[in-house]
Amino acid sequence: FQLYDESTRVPFSIATVGSAPTTGRRVEAATSHLDLVPTLLAAAGIDETSTAAVLREDFSEVHPLPGTNLMPVVAGGEADENRVVYVMTRDDMPEGDTGASGIARANGRTADAPGPLRINVPAHVATNFEGIVCRVGEPAEDEGSGGVPDRVAAGGAGHLWKLVRTFDDPATWTEPGVRQLASDGLGGPTYRRDLLPDQWELYDLTADPVEMVNRHDDPTAAEVLAVMRTRLKAERHRAVPERNEPWPYVTSRIVEIDDVPLLPPAELIRQQVRERVQQRVRQRIAARRSGPSPEPPAPALFARRLLQRAGMHPDDHLALTTDVTGRRALVVATNHGQLTVGRATGVFASELTVPYYAFLDAGMTVDVASPAGGQIPVDPQSVKAALRSGADDRMLADPVLRSHLDGSHAVGDLDMDDYDIVFLAGGWGAAFDLGTSEALGRSISAANANGAVIGGVCHGPLGLLMATTPDGEPLVAGRRLTAVTDKQVRELGISATPLHPERELRAAGAIFESSTARRDVLANHWVVDGNLITGQNQNA
Repeated sequence: FQLYDESTRVPFSIATVGSAPTTGRRVEAATSHLDLVPTLLAAAGIDETSTAAVLREDFSEVHPLPGTNLMPVVAGGEADENRVVYVMTRDDMPEGDTGASGIARANGRTADAPGPLRINVPAHVATNFEGIVCRVGEPAEDEGSGGVPDRVAAGGAGHLWKLVRTFDDPATWTEPGVRQLASDGLGGPTYRRDLLPDQWELYDLTADPVEMVNRHDDPTAAEVLAVMRTRLKAERHRAVPERNEPWPYVTSRIVEIDDVPLLPPAELIRQQVRERVQQRVRQRIAARRSGPSPEPPAPALFARRLLQRAGMHPDDHLALTTDVTGRRALVVATNHGQLTVGRATGVFASELTVPYYAFLDAGMTVDVASPAGGQIPVDPQSVKAALRSGADDRMLADPVLRSHLDGSHAVGDLDMDDYDIVFLAGGWGAAFDLGTSEALGRSISAANANGAVIGGVCHGPLGLLMATTPDGEPLVAGRRLTAVTDKQVRELGISATPLHPERELRAAGAIFESSTARRDVLANHWVVDGNLITGQNQNA
């Protein structure tokens, strides 16, 4: 698959066994694993040309073997020291596959693996490789030395060189010629339409057998690079055959032994496939109508445990010691449910459900509000079984909370004197309305003046931007707080939102704090500054 040391510097050993004694010798010419088949055919006395003619009677494509028969070398002949060995893989490795990981497959989730259990290819990665290995002589050696004119260059030194090209090919994109699915994680699918530039590696295998020094940008090897690139083009043209029948490939014939087919008839296979597809469509339609199941399947629970170990939705081991029975809390969330065209968003489920049930279980009365009132959309990504929290499972089976989400209070219609706690839930939808709602700004200002505890996580603290202190100053100015980071926004590839919490809160004068991780979605941080309690994301 890749033209690297562990796959190229492998000795090809052939031993002849018989009555006559044999003398071993070492040959330094380049060979290829493709030489195995023609060499073994020749050793067995099988003629490649006549055998190919027989095979063409039953197969749609029979190409000349790309390898070289090395039996003449075994018999004592000279090896081709000037041989060029070419290797190429031009494919999208997950093509035709669901991308399900080994864990997903082990749990029977091959066709519908949740995002965390799918294999993702990063946006900057090309999946196509080609390369050559050949000897490059010095120009002076060419005169009368039997050298190959188009394989000499200043600096070649008669050494064995290797050139590798990593390239992007739109024909192998997930949508050929249109776009490549780069990743499909917590932030949803990310595509790219730009062709990635070629990347080159050039190694002097004679002087640097373990390939420690990439000399593609070494000026002293510039002529060698030019010669190798020319040879690479020539070998590509020579070695890669044109397909007789491009994808989709010709349907395989039914092979029979003693009149018993090894495969079912093609029409039966097609019928079975149609039935499976129709069954899956019916199941998915039914699932959409009924909504997510509150009982996650075992594979999803297993995925949750893995994500929790990584930092997602950690357990809260701090016991509540204050009696809050009879007090009132207000949870505020977004009304906005559209991220981009055809892409749903809203409140991130756990950023609403976890505080809601924490307040409720502590004996408080809990109301739910939004800037405009009415429906609070829930981001569909956040209620996928593997990404949900236990509080989200509880919400899916709770008609009371679901009725709050379908018909929330308009925050401007509420008397903030009634509430001891106001909590601002996050989610990408909050970037569209919490930070620009004047009604919410007035409500937060009133709650602050009344001494209420004001909290929020992720994008929720954007709801503090329009609030002021009793003397008219911005509420967040000079206050320590946290929210979703600019780094996390970049990592999830969702930069089309109008407001980014870290950027906006810093601009408003807040003292912004955060933690970081390899992926900030798995970081955890919270800040307490007087009556302001903020969390970086759903983990807080």
